[in-house]
Amino acid sequence: MTAQPRRSDARRNRARLVEAATALFDEVGTDAASMNDIARRAGVGPGTLWRHFPDKDALTAEVVGRSLDGLAALAAELPGSPDDPDFLRQWVSALVRHITRYRGLAVRYAEAARSADGPLGARCRAVEEAAAGLLERARERGQVRADLTAPELIRLATAVAWVSETAAPSDTTARLLDLVFEGVRPH
Repeated sequence: MTAQPRRSDARRNRARLVEAATALFDEVGTDAASMNDIARRAGVGPGTLWRHFPDKDALTAEVVGRSLDGLAALAAELPGSPDDPDFLRQWVSALVRHITRYRGLAVRYAEAARSADGPLGARCRAVEEAAAGLLERARERGQVRADLTAPELIRLATAVAWVSETAAPSDTTARLLDLVFEGVRPH
């Protein structure tokens, strides 16, 4: 038996839910946006929301997943020039910007990356694999410590994002990234 294609109204409702969640996550963060608020903003009932997304993690994964996929793709594009020493920092900075875009995502991301379960966990694994590839290239160029792992790099980026989203001065992110990259250089 094959799956029925989604009805056009179901596709529209799903798109409206993702659009509403994106707007609310931008405005108030992932933690403060309730599922009922999202349904209300989308102009649908809560039952419609729950039919499309069984929990907030699934909805969060849908909203942030596309840009996480973009981060994984960016990792393959960045080290185009062997003379570019900042490719890893560029990618980590993009990851930090992505996480801080949605207040509250730093904690959700850290939890999803640690457990690797669920829809957000799968996206986190892809980002971790991308980080591993970048780290390997940086190691080959002597730019990072040999013992730095991809999960550690992701945790450092997530920590910087968390500090940045907790009302830190705007220059804090750049300063923290400077400290991170000083710390991961080879000795």
